[in-house]
This record gives sequence, structure tokens and C-alpha cells, in this order.
Amino acid sequence: DQVPVQTGLDVSVSSQLGSDPVPVSSWKEEFLRVQDMLSSGKGAQLFSTEFGSVPVTSRLADWLATKWAPAVLRTYDIAAIRIGARPVYVLQPEPDTVEIVWQQLVDFESVIVGKMIIQVSDTGLVALRGSGDAKRGYGEISRVPLAGEDVLVRRLAEAASQAVEKGLANKPSKTAVEVAEPAVPAEPVPEVAVVSSIQSAGTVAKPKARTGPRQAGVRRSKERSRGKRRKAAPTDEE
Repeated sequence: DQVPVQTGLDVSVSSQLGSDPVPVSSWKEEFLRVQDMLSSGKGAQLFSTEFGSVPVTSRLADWLATKWAPAVLRTYDIAAIRIGARPVYVLQPEPDTVEIVWQQLVDFESVIVGKMIIQVSDTGLVALRGSGDAKRGYGEISRVPLAGEDVLVRRLAEAASQAVEKGLANKPSKTAVEVAEPAVPAEPVPEVAVVSSIQSAGTVAKPKARTGPRQAGVRRSKERSRGKRRKAAPTDEE
């Protein structure tokens, strides 16, 4: 299915790997939400994730500002940006807000050209693209991605998983998504006549019992002597 997108907008929506399938209706809703945000000038949402709960939002934001963000800015993918604007430093203007600032050298002066604003709530976190220094002509939110922005978004997805492992956030409960499967017509099963073992074997002849003379009541013709020795025959000497 095709998702309606306003002409002139460069929109890219990605989804992290998970166990639940994503229906087309969810993609349509996400594209329409991004289209509304870009057309209204409210800001571009770069990343969002949901947690079961965040015990202390300021603690999670402080970890992002002091541990996660500085480590990402020191990586090769960010440090290798030599031309144009690049993310330089991190601010925490509010207990639950973190800002990553992009600067560019203009007339030998560092000018703020944009920001990534990470907002932590009780149920998740959201990353938005913010504007730069309005006095220097960067008061509008950029419609194109900033340099290194894709790297920070990928690392932020990893940070969300690390936050759960570190106990800074709780994993959301799983919701089962029912996916309709096409009905398969059942094939008729032929009936099989049940035949007992007696019917299949036919008539079984009953064996005759063997009977001996004792069982038949016949007496012996002569009693046998038992326990007596035969007398030896007389010799000529006697």
C-alpha cells in the first residue's frame, strides 16, 4: 500500500526490530504525524521510544548528558566531520531535557546552526530537531538532516536499551497483536469402517485340551513294586 506524503518533504521513518508485526495502518499514522509536524514548523521528531515507566526522569537525563552523549561525540563517525556543521557539545537546560548543539564556523566565529533536543518523560523519551541562533540567521528548523544526526539517532536507540539494563527505566509490557490469517478450507476426511480384531480374523478354532490316563480315570493293569531289589541267581558252588 502507498502512504500519502506531502510533495516537497523528504521523510524517512524507521522502525527498530521487535517481536510484534507493524501493520500498514501504523505506518500511515506515523507518516501523517511527521507530515503535520514538518508542515506546521513545530519541529522534526527524530526518535521516540516508550518505557513501562521511568522512576526518576532527571536521573535518566543526567546519564544521557554526562555519560552517553560525550562518549558518542568522541566516536570516529562524529569526529571525522571536518566540513560544515557538526555536533560539538551537550547542554542540560532542564532536569529532564538534554540538548546536543551543532556549530559551524562562519567568518571565523562558531555559530549555533541547530540542536537535537532530547526530552525525558515518565513513560519514554523523544528526540526533536531544534533551531539554531536566530540572530545569525538560523532561527528556523532545518528541513534536511544535520551532519551526524543519523549516527546519534542510532546510538540513542542503543541508549534506550542500555537504560533498561542499568535500571534507569523499566521495560514496557508486551501487548499481543492479532494478525488475521487467511482461512484454509478443511478437506473432507473419508470415513473408515472400524473392524474388530475378531471380525477381521474370522472364526478361531478353540484348541482341545490334552488329557492323560489319570485325567481320563483309567487304572493301571498291574501294581508295580517299588523299593525292592532283585535276588541274585544261585551259583554252582552253593
